[in-house]
Amino acid sequence: MMTKSRCDCLICRLETSLIAELSDDGNREQFRLFTLASPSLTTFPSPLDLIRKLHDFNNHAANSDEILLELLRQNSDGLLRPMLQRLLLLVFVPTVHRTTSQVAATFPSLARDDIAQHLFIVLLEILDSNEMLSRHSHVAFTISRKMRRSAFRWAIRESRGCREDETNSARPLAIELETDDEALREFLDSCQERGRLSAEERQLLTQFKLEGVSGPELSLRSGQSAVAVRHRVQRIVSRLRRIARAPVRGSPEQLNLFFQKASRSHDASSDRL
Repeated sequence: MMTKSRCDCLICRLETSLIAELSDDGNREQFRLFTLASPSLTTFPSPLDLIRKLHDFNNHAANSDEILLELLRQNSDGLLRPMLQRLLLLVFVPTVHRTTSQVAATFPSLARDDIAQHLFIVLLEILDSNEMLSRHSHVAFTISRKMRRSAFRWAIRESRGCREDETNSARPLAIELETDDEALREFLDSCQERGRLSAEERQLLTQFKLEGVSGPELSLRSGQSAVAVRHRVQRIVSRLRRIARAPVRGSPEQLNLFFQKASRSHDASSDRL
């Protein structure tokens, strides 16, 4: 993708932001120092040159294995981690974009932003896994295949949940947490800080569930149908239930950037309505 894309979706906006961050002097100098100790990377004068080369490899060629494995091995370094995560995210942005479009076309009841969110979470989990460090070939292909499989399995589960909700409209839509208001607020704060809940999603949930704003009214504000709004709230609730049952260690900070941009984009869209 990089400069070739004319798409204005949230994934492409994240890509634009990542490119800007990696282009600043601090990250360029950090990248230069990093490549001095890595023979396989010394030929790349800048982070974006490295990304372009990996995209030229089409993310599936054997040529990319050595480079990707070097990035993955160094990804646990506390000092280098922010820069390397940006690099790795940019490498797979085309895959996330393509897979999001495929899933959205197959499951039209699912919001594109929710699909992208799931894919970024899965991608970061895969990049941090020991399994990828133990591989010696087909690294990008394996990552892309795992992302695709996870996305479609998730979409099947989510779409089934939507159908169940449609056939049982009397079932209350609630976050089943045995907690008081303060504990609930702290839980939502934690989810938002970890990148598991965007500001826009929290606002939607608060308006629909706590403030009693109706689905039709929210649909007028967002430009979506009332059914789509209700389905999205259901998916947010389901995600929070899973988090409450099995708390995660936390998502990398770069995911927060994605969600924050999603929130700003939705806020701007609401202002225009």
